Amino acid sequence: MSSEKDLLCTIRKLILKEYEETRLDRSLLNVTMFLTMDSDTHVPDTLTRIRVLPTVSVVGQGSPVNREHAGAARLECYVKFLPNSSDTYKNLMGIAELIKSLPGVRMVKILTLGGNKVLFKGRSIVV
Repeated sequence: MSSEKDLLCTIRKLILKEYEETRLDRSLLNVTMFLTMDSDTHVPDTLTRIRVLPTVSVVGQGSPVNREHAGAARLECYVKFLPNSSDTYKNLMGIAELIKSLPGVRMVKILTLGGNKVLFKGRSIVV
């Protein structure tokens, strides 16, 4: 019996070693954020623009667009992206700045990371 377990263990190690080069160094980060946009911004186009940003894997709308705010459209969305480094704050600022650079986006506020509320030095991350 022990030799079967040893054989299985060896096979697993070989398979994992073979695929080491193709495995990601880091897992995707799942961030929810609140976007404030110009009132005439077309939300589906904005979500498409986010999808084609570097490192972004998945984008989705978390709630309906709120256009009641004077002169602005407000949207909660989620973004899954591949982090560039092990520095979480740097990764969050990087993705927020990329999204803020899109046409019509006025403000990005990070709400959660992996389902946990995000604060930096006791304050929300707002770009």
